[in-house]
Amino acid sequence: MSRLRSLRAPLVAAVLGTTLSLLSALVISAPARAVDSLSNDSLKTRAIYYLAMSQPQERDVMIGTLAARTSREGRLWSNFLSTWARINTSMAMHTKVPTGLPAKGHVFVVLGSGLKKSGAVSATFQRRLALAAKAAKAYPTSTILITGGAPRNGRTEAEAGYRWLRKAGVKASRMLRETRASSTIGNAEYSMAMLARNPRYTTYSLISDSSHLRRASVLFEAAKVLVQERSGKSWGITRLANVAYPDLPQAGQVPLRTSSVKIAADNVASLFSLLAPYRRLVAKAPAKPTLTSLRLTPPTAVRYQVGQALNRRGLVVRALYDDGVYTRVITSAATITGFDTRTVGGRRATLSYTYRGLTRTARFDYHVVKSGSRATAKASTTSATRSRTRVVLTVTVKPRVTGVQPTGRVRFYLDGARVATVPLSAAKPGVASFRYGTIAAIGSHRLVAAYQGDARVAASSAGVTVTVRK
Repeated sequence: MSRLRSLRAPLVAAVLGTTLSLLSALVISAPARAVDSLSNDSLKTRAIYYLAMSQPQERDVMIGTLAARTSREGRLWSNFLSTWARINTSMAMHTKVPTGLPAKGHVFVVLGSGLKKSGAVSATFQRRLALAAKAAKAYPTSTILITGGAPRNGRTEAEAGYRWLRKAGVKASRMLRETRASSTIGNAEYSMAMLARNPRYTTYSLISDSSHLRRASVLFEAAKVLVQERSGKSWGITRLANVAYPDLPQAGQVPLRTSSVKIAADNVASLFSLLAPYRRLVAKAPAKPTLTSLRLTPPTAVRYQVGQALNRRGLVVRALYDDGVYTRVITSAATITGFDTRTVGGRRATLSYTYRGLTRTARFDYHVVKSGSRATAKASTTSATRSRTRVVLTVTVKPRVTGVQPTGRVRFYLDGARVATVPLSAAKPGVASFRYGTIAAIGSHRLVAAYQGDARVAASSAGVTVTVRK
């Protein structure tokens, strides 16, 4: 027996060693969630971190880099983070059921709360359900989604809330139950996944305590992004409002606390399976990007008339950070100098952008030509007798570009022969008149006013036909 044990021991050790080696290999070869500085997950993690740290420029650099790689995810995250910022700063809390919500396609989402040991609803959950009952009465065609797992005495929060609302008179056909979640993170993830499976749901409003609604709103918006990332399809459900139990003394607007923003950020990172790298960033702040250069796509229009404004169509200015590790489109934030169309000639415009005290520039060339003009002529008469042919011809010159004033002279012609040269009026800009003498010949005659142009406005002409009778 001792011989058998002595043989068995090395065998077991060998098997254990092989098993541990295989497990180690599996761990190493498994897709890592730990992100490096160039991964999309890293960009998202840093964006969450910078939002929590109230560093919007750095946040936008991360999302700009993400958008350069995948426009769809960049757009999703840009919209989400903008919404998150608005939730933090300007989301109102409605202590009464709001008016004006849609009659169709709307869902009231009731956020669960812990149950009593008996499985009965807690005081916190009951006050949320009471608001849900009021909402259901105010909007008889809306759906009520009750959230929450965490069973007590064999009953989930959603099930307990469902029974409470049934007793309050809400029809069973109007209610949905999310029974898996044990936290607000799960409430958001599972509830939004449920709603995404039914296209008739187009809007929603959250029901909870005022101290809880801001974080919950952020998480539900994050879960909306998660649904779209997982499905690869767009989903346009819209958060419209909320119904808040005023558990805090402030009404309408609950003050934003730094701690609550950081808790929300921690929750968002957890929802996207980015919690570990996010907490590493919290423990050791990452180095902020360094602006290294600008990359410019010039505007489509490079030829302008005098007085024309810059046409930004096609203009794209991209900031490069850390020699191209990060990038962000900053077209609207760039400052443009050197664009001047007051005079004719070749020009060079400069675009500049400053980030954390560093300014970088880029340039594009353009050319300015004379403004086109349009001349209109009007005769005092177009039909006259031979004894009364002193026709006054008035010409009005209007540049093609608004705000440009023509100067210079107008030549007047009779049947192709120049008869006078008259300067444009100082009192009436762009206007000149000439009185022709007697036109003796019977028949039709062509009277023409030809504007000669100036340094800024191109030439143009107009004429009328005058008929002389006996």
